[in-house]
Amino acid sequence: MNKIIFIHGLLGSKNNFEHLEKEFTDYSTESIELVGFGGEQKPKIKYDVNDFLYSLERKLNLNEDSDVKLILIGHSMGSLLAKELAIRHPNRILKIFLISYPFFDKEIVLKQYSYFDRKYAKGTWWTKLICQTEIIYKWIFYPYFYLFKYKHRQSYIDFFKHTYHSAHSAIKNTIFEDNKENLYAIEDKIVLINGEKDRSVDFTFSKYFKAYIIDGMGHIFFGHEEEISNIIKKNI
Repeated sequence: MNKIIFIHGLLGSKNNFEHLEKEFTDYSTESIELVGFGGEQKPKIKYDVNDFLYSLERKLNLNEDSDVKLILIGHSMGSLLAKELAIRHPNRILKIFLISYPFFDKEIVLKQYSYFDRKYAKGTWWTKLICQTEIIYKWIFYPYFYLFKYKHRQSYIDFFKHTYHSAHSAIKNTIFEDNKENLYAIEDKIVLINGEKDRSVDFTFSKYFKAYIIDGMGHIFFGHEEEISNIIKKNI
């Protein structure tokens, strides 16, 4: 029996797919939490592709023989990792759906970031301080999540469940080191799903693959779960 696996992105958690997963009640599904984020452990590792893939391979038993084929649904950095898993384990991965990917090259992505995000990605001391002292101020945002983001409140709360090391290292050693060109190695298995307002996605590159664009969606897919599930079900 095939199984759908959800892989979240940077600063995310398995709760990011709480409502999308509900669209697949007729399927076997599982949301995976990445090392360094959400409720997972946050060790002092490099947080490069190999670190993430090692953890995912163990959780999904990808190094063992199995008749179970996996359908991967990744968001943002999770899409990047889903792609790498499919390249490493072509016999186990049946299909991959990549939401909010592929990214522009590093220099272009940095230009699209806000001032704070650019400084955070570069690792300035004051952005590190803000991240490390988030326990002092994060409660200020919680009323906003409950009042205006209630449906996805747990996902927004989970954005704080990381360390500076896990987040900054993942940006530096995984996202900025990505090679989107290796999508061609698995082009028969991939479907790209992007928001027309997403400033980090290379839409020109996406045209070479089977791709869908969702009107009104940015990099975060919350609120567009039904549209995304319809695309996925049509292509499984």
